[in-house]
Amino acid sequence: MENEKQKKSPGKGLDIGTAFLVCAEKVGNDVVFRSERNAFFEVEKSDFTKNMLDSSKVKYIIREDKLYVVGDEALEFANIFNKDTRRPLSNGVISPKEKEALPMIELLIKTLLEQPSSEGEVVYYSVPGEPLDANFNVIYHERILNEFLKKIGYTPKPVNEGYAIVLSELANNGFTGIGLSFGAGMVNVCLSFKAVPVFKFSLAKSGDWIDQQVSMVVNETASKVCSIKESSLDLTKTANLTKIESALSIYYNHLIEYVIENMKDEFSKTEKMPRIEKPIDIVLSGGTSMPKGFAERFKEIFIRLKFPLAIGEVKIASNPLKAVAKGALVAANADTG
Repeated sequence: MENEKQKKSPGKGLDIGTAFLVCAEKVGNDVVFRSERNAFFEVEKSDFTKNMLDSSKVKYIIREDKLYVVGDEALEFANIFNKDTRRPLSNGVISPKEKEALPMIELLIKTLLEQPSSEGEVVYYSVPGEPLDANFNVIYHERILNEFLKKIGYTPKPVNEGYAIVLSELANNGFTGIGLSFGAGMVNVCLSFKAVPVFKFSLAKSGDWIDQQVSMVVNETASKVCSIKESSLDLTKTANLTKIESALSIYYNHLIEYVIENMKDEFSKTEKMPRIEKPIDIVLSGGTSMPKGFAERFKEIFIRLKFPLAIGEVKIASNPLKAVAKGALVAANADTG
């Protein structure tokens, strides 16, 4: 363990997503990730339940007189009881409607990050861009997370989620291109030119929105829809679709069109747009981008809607669920030299 600690480079990256928390740090020449589903599910508290969870190595938290299963197991329990999980975050920011949001997100972050390797270790943490289609800002969310991270001994610094995708995936392009993070609560977008953000914003429709819309039209829980979307959805299929698959395909189309139309609007409103002479690449990331065929469908709709900028390759990030954390780590490593 002592040798492992000596190999660690200072600085960490932290993706605080609506559905997942992901931490990235450099150990030797490798980037090491730890992740946890950002969800919890309340179960009956008793000595018997506690002993059964312990024997099954299920992660849980006891808070006051209640017991909460946390992480991936929370989704499993929700599906067994045909209910939905609860989340500390909603639409990409700390949920104002969830009374357990603050203590739960603090506990999950503390468990995932572990203790800083040195006093005041730098951690870059993801924050969404200002939403174009929702009536809230991210200042409260950013400041609360800042205080949590300071409390456990870190020097916290925010990094825009869309920009983190650029840092993670477009180094070979001179950090020029478009990074899109299709998370659970939001889609974050950043157009960068030579590592300088040209515009960045978020939209309050993404994976959760898809799950909720499909849930209503097929009369299933959003947790069940989410499980199917994450485990078996194939957007290249056009025949023999189940009712849920058909509905997911329809709402994926709508979401992609919505994102591209908003990108076109922001492009047209941006003053002093740099002259970008070469076609630029688009990188797609986040759990909502994971189904097979997502990149092909995005490119097809992108071409049809005639975006006013020459585009090169449209590709999925090398690790879609971890790209934001990796980009935050790139920022942290640059900060610490």
